[in-house]
Amino acid sequence: RLTGPRPLPVPGSFERITAEDITFTYPGAESPALSGVSVEIKQGEVIAFVGENGSGKTTLAKILSGLYEPDTGTVRWDDTDLSQVSPEELRTRTAVIAQDHTRWPLAARYNITMGTDRGESALHAAATVAGADEVIAELPHGYRTLLDRRFKDGCELSGGQWQRIAVARGFHRDADLLICDEPTAALDARAEHALFERIRTHADGRTVLLITHRLASVRYADRIYVLDHGHITEQGDHDTLMTHNGLYAELYTL
Repeated sequence: RLTGPRPLPVPGSFERITAEDITFTYPGAESPALSGVSVEIKQGEVIAFVGENGSGKTTLAKILSGLYEPDTGTVRWDDTDLSQVSPEELRTRTAVIAQDHTRWPLAARYNITMGTDRGESALHAAATVAGADEVIAELPHGYRTLLDRRFKDGCELSGGQWQRIAVARGFHRDADLLICDEPTAALDARAEHALFERIRTHADGRTVLLITHRLASVRYADRIYVLDHGHITEQGDHDTLMTHNGLYAELYTL
């Protein structure tokens, strides 16, 4: 739907993101995707949302980043209510690394920078964090290689190689909030572990929101929220949730 005027500027940064009593129902759905959900994310934390398919993980992430508006409840970056902020402005402050990323028929460089060129050091740093530097080193023209074999001298990447390019794109954006939504679906277990090690090491003050089914990847998160049918049923770090012996412990053991 169209929105009215949004008078408040997007915050320059945030100390914490809070969501209070969030409810959200998709059009035509019989039951809400989220019901009475409250979370808090502090600046610089690595937070994980876990749960089975349809539990509401991705929906909640989109609401926290301003992509969706909740039916009821409030999302704030510090004291700023996101319902009063321009969505377009807010999207410049968030980056999403998704499972279903786009494979742009552009040079490797532009698949990472996407019109936000910040210089060579930023480009190489983002590629290194993602492991995309290893992919690019094998390309015939390096960063100038077109990633579509329909073009002369173009190359086609594997699913795992594209995933690394997409992760580099998310890091290059240098956003305050980095959402990783199943970012390792195309990677094997060894590559996934290496990627999460790099993300944790090179977060550089970013706030990282990790959504995944593979629970081995979230054990080092600062805090884990467990969603079940649109409700948060457990929260805490890995050791606390394993001691709780609830849904998280069951899924992790599986």
